[in-house]
Amino acid sequence: MLPSIWEEPILCCFRLCVWQITFSQVIAKTSMAQERTLEEVVSPFLMQLEKARAVPLVPDEDSSYSDVTFLFENIKKEACEVKNILQRVSKWENEIINDFGGIARHLDEIIEEDSQLNSIRSKLQIVNTELSKLKNRMQIPLHVPVIEAAAPTTLPSSVPSKWVHAKVSEQWKRLEIERKILESSTMSNLQLSYDNLDLQLKLCLLCFSIFPENSIISKRAMIHWWIGEGLVAATRNQTAEDVGKECFEKLIAREMVEPVYHKRRYAVNQCKLHPWIRRMLITVARQARFFEFDSNGNATWDFSATYRACLVEEHQLEIDVASLRNILTIFNVSERYLQFEKSWFLDLRKISVLQLGRWHNFYRHHIEVDSTEFLEGLPSSNQLKYLCLRGISRIIELPSSIGRLSNLRILDLHACHNLERLTESITSLQMLTHLDVSECYLLEGMPRGISFLTELQVLKGFVIGGSTGNYNCRVAELARLDKLKKLSIYIGSKVTVTEDELDELQNIKGLCILKITWAVSLSKKERVHQTSDSTSLLASLSLPLNLEKLDLRCFPGEKIPDWLSPSKLLKLKRLYFTGGMLNTFGDKNESEVWNIEVLRLKFLNDLSVQWTQVHDMFPKLTFLEVFRCMKLKSFPCDKDGVWMNNDMQQVNR
Repeated sequence: MLPSIWEEPILCCFRLCVWQITFSQVIAKTSMAQERTLEEVVSPFLMQLEKARAVPLVPDEDSSYSDVTFLFENIKKEACEVKNILQRVSKWENEIINDFGGIARHLDEIIEEDSQLNSIRSKLQIVNTELSKLKNRMQIPLHVPVIEAAAPTTLPSSVPSKWVHAKVSEQWKRLEIERKILESSTMSNLQLSYDNLDLQLKLCLLCFSIFPENSIISKRAMIHWWIGEGLVAATRNQTAEDVGKECFEKLIAREMVEPVYHKRRYAVNQCKLHPWIRRMLITVARQARFFEFDSNGNATWDFSATYRACLVEEHQLEIDVASLRNILTIFNVSERYLQFEKSWFLDLRKISVLQLGRWHNFYRHHIEVDSTEFLEGLPSSNQLKYLCLRGISRIIELPSSIGRLSNLRILDLHACHNLERLTESITSLQMLTHLDVSECYLLEGMPRGISFLTELQVLKGFVIGGSTGNYNCRVAELARLDKLKKLSIYIGSKVTVTEDELDELQNIKGLCILKITWAVSLSKKERVHQTSDSTSLLASLSLPLNLEKLDLRCFPGEKIPDWLSPSKLLKLKRLYFTGGMLNTFGDKNESEVWNIEVLRLKFLNDLSVQWTQVHDMFPKLTFLEVFRCMKLKSFPCDKDGVWMNNDMQQVNR
């Protein structure tokens, strides 16, 4: 006979061994034959939970049953959710069952040993915590290890960036880090997260595989690419761009792409990839022949086995003319100097996306083309939907043949600083939904006939020019564009306008977002010499009633004009002033109350207004940004010039 002091420890060890043996048998059977279902494992747990709940409780002083009851209910709810997840993710079954059994031991202890309320509460809290951790580990997508992404390396222009990536990859190979990552369970889980996406999200996500590590990627560029390839399309209730935004948001919600925020803003206009997700996508894209990659994981021009090609820095193009006929997408990842033969483009019969310009927002990134003659070969590409020449230098004029691209939806000429004139043939692009000629400062006007672009939804950089000749389009034409939602206007320094030129804006009934930029702001000495055109331009302007966002840049007025009134703009939620001569919001006693939620004030050195007045004028204000406004001292902004309402949940900007 053993002394009684040894009986309980031996009995506990025996119980534990029996439990472990039994549970090991469960694991073995599951691994070998997969004969048991996950439900058979969870159900006993739920039964144990009910037995534990039935144990008579001995209350302690100052204790209540409510928290124990809550814990039981919460554990049951968590367990049922775990059950549902386990049924969908059989690949994790063995590991989850093993950990799940460890948690169940605490319930055994309650059933067989405990009746004290505090002890039961303690064990239930452990079960609750561990079960929550277990459920979190099972979310799709799984959380990947946190890796601080290094800032993009700034290199001398003489050092190609691909050399740096090659050097890093060589180090990875030498240390076998890449092989270990690709063979790790985390990478398998990331692959599983990808597999659980629907087909549309899978294809959209694969597009991210071509970008260098740590790249900051523009949301706009990705959505335009998806529209061009037909990965997203308009529905009865949504535009293609809206559908693209939803896909982008879903990829963020699934944690497949990481949002990049500016200061504390809620809107996401850029994103990046976790390095491990990027590696996983490269593997999938290579296997699916979505793109071709070199041994270091960099996208290449090679399209011999795929339908897409990438332009990369310092890479000599080898052209197989026969293969060009089947290519769908050419995307410029890093090439700065573009040289093409016109004959190549004559063979691009099926191309739908031609992204030659910038795909990011780094304005110092220089791209140059030696000649635009190659664009004359594009008319044979009658499937082209997206043409991006964004930020490319030495484009003076587009060839008139561009008007024969009958399927073109998006034409992006933003920041083509040498562009002097738009060909009148663009008015033949009747499928066009997006036209961006903003920051093309040499343009002095827009061609007549813009009103023929009846599908146009976004028009950026519309120039009110210095001539009333037959070439220049007037604002009145835009009133015929029923689908136009977003418009930006540039008022040139040589403006010749009729008195009611901008009064026509109110007739663009569907317009929701409007930006107006005046070419120059007058100095204090020049203000008394303002031309009659400038004065009438301010007085005659009228805005659409449905406007939701108004962005005024270099506004030449000193006070809020009569046409900018809350009684006239009941739907206006966002108001931005950047630069200009504004010095007051008007008399505090006469100020009207706005529905504005977001207010931005930048580079307004003359503006003098008290915080109390702003607070009274904008009672619904949730977000305020002040930047380089020297006289706004009383505003309660943080170091970033931002003030946010404490009750704000989310700002849609």
